[in-house]
Amino acid sequence: MTKLIRIIVAVLAGLCITSTAQSQQMCNGSFPNLITDVCYDCIFPISIMGGFVNLGGSSEDYSTGVSGAPICVCANNLGVGTPVSLWEPRYMVDTTNKPGCMPLLGGIDINTPYNAAEYGGEKTTTGALKGRRKSAFMHVNEYVNPIMTALGVVVNNPCLDNRSFDVPFLSWADPTWNDDALSLMLTPYAYPFAGVPSVAAELPDAISATVGFPLEILFWVAGAWGPMYPLNGNVAIANTPEQVSHLMIARLFAKLHAAGAGQATAGQEALNSCGALGVPQLVMDKRQYKTNRVFPFPDNLCTPIGRPLPFQEMGAARPQDKDYGYIVFQRKDCCATTSLAN
Repeated sequence: MTKLIRIIVAVLAGLCITSTAQSQQMCNGSFPNLITDVCYDCIFPISIMGGFVNLGGSSEDYSTGVSGAPICVCANNLGVGTPVSLWEPRYMVDTTNKPGCMPLLGGIDINTPYNAAEYGGEKTTTGALKGRRKSAFMHVNEYVNPIMTALGVVVNNPCLDNRSFDVPFLSWADPTWNDDALSLMLTPYAYPFAGVPSVAAELPDAISATVGFPLEILFWVAGAWGPMYPLNGNVAIANTPEQVSHLMIARLFAKLHAAGAGQATAGQEALNSCGALGVPQLVMDKRQYKTNRVFPFPDNLCTPIGRPLPFQEMGAARPQDKDYGYIVFQRKDCCATTSLAN
Protein backbone atom coordinates (compact mmCIF):
# COMPACT_ATOMS: atom_id res chain seq x y z
CA MET A 1 0.00 0.00 0.00
CA THR A 2 2.84 2.38 0.86
CA LYS A 3 4.47 1.69 -2.51
CA LEU A 4 1.18 2.35 -4.30
CA ILE A 5 0.75 5.68 -2.52
CA ARG A 6 4.27 6.72 -3.53
CA ILE A 7 3.54 5.87 -7.17
CA ILE A 8 0.31 7.91 -7.12
CA VAL A 9 2.10 10.91 -5.52
CA ALA A 10 4.88 10.71 -8.13
CA VAL A 11 2.36 10.61 -10.99
CA LEU A 12 0.44 13.57 -9.60
CA ALA A 13 3.66 15.53 -9.13
CA GLY A 14 4.63 14.79 -12.72
CA LEU A 15 1.26 16.02 -13.93
CA CYS A 16 1.66 19.23 -11.94
CA ILE A 17 5.13 19.83 -13.36
CA THR A 18 3.85 19.20 -16.90
CA SER A 19 0.92 21.54 -16.34
CA THR A 20 3.22 24.26 -14.96
CA ALA A 21 5.62 23.93 -17.88
CA GLN A 22 2.76 24.13 -20.36
CA SER A 23 1.33 27.21 -18.64
CA GLN A 24 4.73 28.89 -18.75
CA GLN A 25 5.00 28.23 -22.45
CA MET A 26 1.64 29.83 -23.32
CA CYS A 27 1.76 32.95 -25.49
CA ASN A 28 -1.35 35.12 -25.40
CA GLY A 29 -2.12 38.11 -27.54
CA SER A 30 -4.14 39.72 -30.29
CA PHE A 31 -3.47 42.25 -32.99
CA PRO A 32 -4.93 45.59 -31.82
CA ASN A 33 -8.00 46.99 -33.47
CA LEU A 34 -6.58 50.21 -34.91
CA ILE A 35 -10.05 51.80 -34.93
CA THR A 36 -11.32 51.06 -31.43
CA ASP A 37 -8.29 50.20 -29.28
CA VAL A 38 -6.04 53.19 -29.97
CA CYS A 39 -6.51 56.40 -27.96
CA TYR A 40 -6.50 58.92 -30.79
CA ASP A 41 -6.84 61.78 -28.32
CA CYS A 42 -3.13 61.20 -27.70
CA ILE A 43 -2.38 62.73 -31.12
CA PHE A 44 -3.39 66.15 -29.81
CA PRO A 45 -2.51 68.92 -29.49
CA ILE A 46 -1.85 69.60 -33.17
CA SER A 47 -0.42 73.00 -34.08
CA ILE A 48 0.02 74.45 -37.56
CA MET A 49 1.96 77.54 -38.67
CA GLY A 50 3.91 77.78 -35.44
CA GLY A 51 0.81 77.70 -33.27
CA PHE A 52 -1.40 80.10 -35.19
CA VAL A 53 -3.79 77.16 -35.61
CA ASN A 54 -4.22 74.89 -32.58
CA LEU A 55 -6.36 71.76 -32.44
CA GLY A 56 -6.91 70.24 -29.05
CA GLY A 57 -4.83 72.91 -27.36
CA SER A 58 -5.92 71.80 -23.89
CA SER A 59 -4.22 68.40 -24.26
CA GLU A 60 -0.89 67.66 -22.60
CA ASP A 61 2.24 68.88 -24.35
CA TYR A 62 5.62 70.42 -23.59
CA SER A 63 7.73 73.14 -25.16
CA THR A 64 10.18 71.68 -27.67
CA GLY A 65 11.96 75.00 -28.24
CA VAL A 66 10.86 75.61 -31.84
CA SER A 67 10.91 79.22 -33.00
CA GLY A 68 7.16 79.56 -33.56
CA ALA A 69 7.57 81.11 -37.03
CA PRO A 70 4.60 80.47 -39.37
CA ILE A 71 6.87 79.54 -42.30
CA CYS A 72 9.77 77.11 -42.58
CA VAL A 73 12.31 76.64 -45.36
CA CYS A 74 14.10 73.42 -46.34
CA ALA A 75 17.36 73.84 -48.19
CA ASN A 76 17.66 70.12 -48.93
CA ASN A 77 14.67 70.07 -51.28
CA LEU A 78 14.22 73.78 -52.04
CA GLY A 79 10.91 73.75 -50.25
CA VAL A 80 8.89 76.31 -48.36
CA GLY A 81 6.22 75.14 -45.99
CA THR A 82 4.42 75.46 -42.69
CA PRO A 83 5.53 74.01 -39.34
CA VAL A 84 3.34 71.21 -38.05
CA SER A 85 3.46 69.70 -34.56
CA LEU A 86 1.63 66.62 -33.31
CA TRP A 87 2.01 63.30 -31.47
CA GLU A 88 2.31 60.54 -34.05
CA PRO A 89 1.48 56.89 -33.22
CA ARG A 90 4.55 55.26 -34.76
CA TYR A 91 5.38 52.09 -32.84
CA MET A 92 3.87 49.08 -31.17
CA VAL A 93 5.70 47.47 -28.26
CA ASP A 94 4.79 44.34 -26.33
CA THR A 95 6.28 42.80 -23.21
CA THR A 96 6.27 39.13 -22.31
CA ASN A 97 7.95 36.56 -20.08
CA LYS A 98 8.46 34.06 -22.88
CA PRO A 99 11.23 34.57 -25.44
CA GLY A 100 9.82 34.24 -28.93
CA CYS A 101 6.31 35.25 -27.89
CA MET A 102 4.85 38.17 -29.88
CA PRO A 103 1.56 39.20 -28.23
CA LEU A 104 0.67 42.06 -30.60
CA LEU A 105 1.00 39.77 -33.61
CA GLY A 106 -1.93 37.72 -32.40
CA GLY A 107 0.09 35.72 -29.90
CA ILE A 108 2.47 34.22 -32.45
CA ASP A 109 5.07 32.03 -30.75
CA ILE A 110 8.34 31.48 -32.58
CA ASN A 111 9.28 28.74 -30.08
CA THR A 112 12.91 29.78 -30.12
CA PRO A 113 15.26 27.59 -28.04
CA TYR A 114 16.07 29.15 -24.69
CA ASN A 115 17.42 28.27 -21.27
CA ALA A 116 16.12 29.06 -17.80
CA ALA A 117 18.06 32.34 -17.59
CA GLU A 118 16.26 33.65 -20.68
CA TYR A 119 12.75 33.06 -19.35
CA GLY A 120 11.07 36.07 -17.75
CA GLY A 121 9.18 36.29 -14.51
CA GLU A 122 9.20 37.64 -10.97
CA LYS A 123 11.53 36.64 -8.17
CA THR A 124 11.24 37.44 -4.46
CA THR A 125 14.37 37.58 -2.34
CA THR A 126 14.85 38.08 1.41
CA GLY A 127 17.54 40.52 2.49
CA ALA A 128 19.90 40.30 5.43
CA LEU A 129 17.64 42.55 7.55
CA LYS A 130 14.60 40.35 6.96
CA GLY A 131 13.29 42.62 4.24
CA ARG A 132 11.61 41.26 1.10
CA ARG A 133 12.33 42.52 -2.39
CA LYS A 134 10.64 41.52 -5.63
CA SER A 135 12.65 41.69 -8.84
CA ALA A 136 11.68 40.79 -12.40
CA PHE A 137 12.92 40.06 -15.89
CA MET A 138 10.89 40.60 -19.07
CA HIS A 139 11.33 40.46 -22.81
CA VAL A 140 10.21 43.17 -25.21
CA ASN A 141 9.47 43.35 -28.94
CA GLU A 142 9.32 46.53 -31.03
CA TYR A 143 7.24 46.94 -34.19
CA VAL A 144 7.28 49.85 -36.63
CA ASN A 145 3.61 50.50 -37.40
CA PRO A 146 2.85 54.12 -38.42
CA ILE A 147 -0.89 53.95 -37.81
CA MET A 148 -1.88 57.20 -39.50
CA THR A 149 -0.14 56.13 -42.70
CA ALA A 150 -1.50 52.58 -42.45
CA LEU A 151 -5.07 53.85 -42.15
CA GLY A 152 -4.58 56.37 -44.97
CA VAL A 153 -5.70 59.26 -42.76
CA VAL A 154 -3.50 61.67 -44.73
CA VAL A 155 -2.01 60.75 -48.10
CA ASN A 156 1.52 61.78 -49.12
CA ASN A 157 2.17 63.92 -46.06
CA PRO A 158 5.92 64.54 -45.70
CA CYS A 159 5.56 64.80 -41.92
CA LEU A 160 4.13 61.32 -41.35
CA ASP A 161 6.22 58.19 -41.06
CA ASN A 162 5.50 56.22 -44.25
CA ARG A 163 7.57 53.12 -43.50
CA SER A 164 5.97 49.74 -43.92
CA PHE A 165 5.35 47.39 -41.01
CA ASP A 166 8.58 46.03 -39.58
CA VAL A 167 9.97 44.25 -36.50
CA PRO A 168 13.34 45.94 -35.82
CA PHE A 169 14.00 44.67 -32.29
CA LEU A 170 13.45 41.34 -30.51
CA SER A 171 15.02 41.22 -27.07
CA TRP A 172 15.46 37.43 -27.05
CA ALA A 173 17.87 37.85 -29.99
CA ASP A 174 19.92 40.46 -28.08
CA PRO A 175 22.68 38.84 -25.94
CA THR A 176 22.87 41.95 -23.73
CA TRP A 177 19.21 41.87 -22.69
CA ASN A 178 19.74 39.59 -19.69
CA ASP A 179 23.32 40.58 -18.87
CA ASP A 180 23.96 43.79 -16.91
CA ALA A 181 27.70 43.90 -17.59
CA LEU A 182 27.30 43.52 -21.35
CA SER A 183 24.48 46.05 -21.56
CA LEU A 184 26.52 48.68 -19.70
CA MET A 185 29.25 48.41 -22.33
CA LEU A 186 26.90 50.29 -24.66
CA THR A 187 26.43 53.09 -22.13
CA PRO A 188 29.58 53.41 -19.98
CA TYR A 189 28.43 56.89 -18.94
CA ALA A 190 25.68 55.22 -16.87
CA TYR A 191 28.07 53.88 -14.20
CA PRO A 192 28.18 57.11 -12.10
CA PHE A 193 24.38 57.20 -11.91
CA ALA A 194 23.90 53.84 -10.18
CA GLY A 195 22.79 53.57 -6.57
CA VAL A 196 22.04 56.74 -4.60
CA PRO A 197 22.03 59.19 -7.58
CA SER A 198 19.41 57.03 -9.27
CA VAL A 199 17.14 56.71 -6.24
CA ALA A 200 17.43 60.42 -5.42
CA ALA A 201 16.40 61.44 -8.94
CA GLU A 202 13.32 59.23 -9.20
CA LEU A 203 11.09 61.32 -6.92
CA PRO A 204 11.47 64.74 -8.63
CA ASP A 205 11.19 63.07 -12.04
CA ALA A 206 8.02 61.24 -10.97
CA ILE A 207 6.50 64.45 -9.60
CA SER A 208 7.29 66.28 -12.84
CA ALA A 209 5.77 63.45 -14.91
CA THR A 210 2.66 63.43 -12.70
CA VAL A 211 1.80 67.05 -13.46
CA GLY A 212 3.12 67.02 -17.02
CA PHE A 213 6.25 65.48 -18.49
CA PRO A 214 9.48 64.11 -16.99
CA LEU A 215 12.65 66.15 -16.63
CA GLU A 216 14.93 65.89 -19.66
CA ILE A 217 18.07 66.49 -17.59
CA LEU A 218 17.42 63.40 -15.42
CA PHE A 219 18.05 61.01 -18.29
CA TRP A 220 19.19 58.14 -16.05
CA VAL A 221 15.80 57.52 -14.42
CA ALA A 222 12.25 56.87 -15.61
CA GLY A 223 10.43 58.56 -12.77
CA ALA A 224 8.04 56.30 -10.86
CA TRP A 225 8.92 53.38 -13.14
CA GLY A 226 12.46 52.99 -11.81
CA PRO A 227 16.08 53.44 -12.99
CA MET A 228 16.71 53.68 -16.72
CA TYR A 229 19.99 51.75 -16.55
CA PRO A 230 21.06 49.07 -17.23
CA LEU A 231 19.30 49.03 -20.61
CA ASN A 232 18.06 45.47 -20.38
CA GLY A 233 15.21 43.38 -18.99
CA ASN A 234 16.49 43.08 -15.41
CA VAL A 235 14.41 45.13 -12.96
CA ALA A 236 15.75 45.25 -9.41
CA ILE A 237 12.55 46.60 -7.85
CA ALA A 238 9.37 45.20 -9.39
CA ASN A 239 6.17 46.60 -7.90
CA THR A 240 3.57 45.59 -10.48
CA PRO A 241 3.58 43.98 -13.95
CA GLU A 242 2.39 47.27 -15.44
CA GLN A 243 5.31 49.16 -13.87
CA VAL A 244 7.81 46.60 -15.17
CA SER A 245 6.26 46.66 -18.65
CA HIS A 246 6.40 50.45 -18.85
CA LEU A 247 10.01 50.44 -17.68
CA MET A 248 10.81 47.94 -20.45
CA ILE A 249 9.43 50.41 -23.00
CA ALA A 250 11.51 53.28 -21.63
CA ARG A 251 14.67 51.17 -21.60
CA LEU A 252 14.00 49.85 -25.10
CA PHE A 253 13.87 53.30 -26.66
CA ALA A 254 16.81 54.53 -24.58
CA LYS A 255 18.78 51.53 -25.85
CA LEU A 256 17.85 52.24 -29.48
CA HIS A 257 18.94 55.86 -29.09
CA ALA A 258 22.23 54.85 -27.46
CA ALA A 259 22.89 52.44 -30.34
CA GLY A 260 22.30 55.19 -32.92
CA ALA A 261 19.01 53.69 -34.11
CA GLY A 262 16.72 56.19 -32.40
CA GLN A 263 15.83 59.63 -33.71
CA ALA A 264 14.60 62.83 -32.12
CA THR A 265 11.56 64.11 -33.97
CA ALA A 266 10.85 67.12 -31.72
CA GLY A 267 12.67 70.43 -31.56
CA GLN A 268 14.13 73.02 -33.91
CA GLU A 269 16.77 70.67 -35.29
CA ALA A 270 14.14 68.07 -36.19
CA LEU A 271 11.99 70.78 -37.78
CA ASN A 272 14.93 72.02 -39.86
CA SER A 273 15.68 68.48 -41.05
CA CYS A 274 12.42 68.57 -43.03
CA GLY A 275 11.91 64.84 -42.74
CA ALA A 276 9.50 62.47 -41.07
CA LEU A 277 12.18 60.42 -39.29
CA GLY A 278 13.92 63.22 -37.39
CA VAL A 279 17.59 63.49 -36.46
CA PRO A 280 19.89 61.06 -34.58
CA GLN A 281 19.95 61.45 -30.80
CA LEU A 282 22.25 59.28 -28.66
CA VAL A 283 20.91 60.28 -25.22
CA MET A 284 17.15 60.02 -25.41
CA ASP A 285 14.92 62.95 -24.54
CA LYS A 286 12.33 60.87 -22.72
CA ARG A 287 9.69 63.62 -22.95
CA GLN A 288 9.05 62.80 -26.61
CA TYR A 289 7.38 59.44 -25.94
CA LYS A 290 4.09 58.45 -24.37
CA THR A 291 2.28 55.11 -24.22
CA ASN A 292 -1.24 53.79 -24.68
CA ARG A 293 -1.96 50.19 -23.62
CA VAL A 294 -3.99 48.15 -26.09
CA PHE A 295 -3.54 44.61 -24.68
CA PRO A 296 -4.93 42.82 -22.71
CA PHE A 297 -7.30 45.77 -22.15
CA PRO A 298 -7.10 49.21 -23.80
CA ASP A 299 -6.53 51.85 -21.13
CA ASN A 300 -7.54 54.86 -23.28
CA LEU A 301 -4.79 56.89 -21.59
CA CYS A 302 -1.72 58.84 -22.72
CA THR A 303 1.14 58.09 -20.34
CA PRO A 304 4.44 60.01 -20.46
CA ILE A 305 7.57 58.18 -19.32
CA GLY A 306 7.86 58.10 -15.54
CA ARG A 307 4.26 58.96 -14.61
CA PRO A 308 2.81 56.92 -11.69
CA LEU A 309 0.47 54.19 -12.93
CA PRO A 310 -2.54 53.79 -10.57
CA PHE A 311 -5.10 54.42 -13.32
CA GLN A 312 -3.29 52.25 -15.88
CA GLU A 313 -3.17 49.37 -13.40
CA MET A 314 -6.91 49.34 -12.72
CA GLY A 315 -8.29 46.10 -14.17
CA ALA A 316 -4.96 45.22 -15.78
CA ALA A 317 -3.15 43.28 -13.07
CA ARG A 318 -4.92 39.93 -13.22
CA PRO A 319 -2.74 37.00 -12.15
CA GLN A 320 -3.12 35.30 -15.53
CA ASP A 321 -1.93 38.33 -17.51
CA LYS A 322 1.75 37.92 -18.37
CA ASP A 323 1.79 39.68 -21.75
CA TYR A 324 1.11 43.35 -22.44
CA GLY A 325 0.94 45.48 -25.58
CA TYR A 326 1.20 49.22 -26.18
CA ILE A 327 0.99 51.86 -28.89
CA VAL A 328 3.84 54.37 -28.56
CA PHE A 329 3.30 57.98 -29.63
CA GLN A 330 6.26 60.22 -30.47
CA ARG A 331 6.26 64.01 -30.40
CA LYS A 332 6.96 65.50 -33.82
CA ASP A 333 7.92 68.93 -35.17
CA CYS A 334 8.02 68.92 -38.98
CA CYS A 335 8.00 71.25 -41.94
CA ALA A 336 5.18 70.38 -44.36
CA THR A 337 6.72 71.67 -47.56
CA THR A 338 5.81 72.27 -51.16
CA SER A 339 8.83 71.70 -53.41
CA LEU A 340 10.06 74.61 -55.54
CA ALA A 341 12.46 72.49 -57.58
CA ASN A 342 9.98 72.11 -60.42
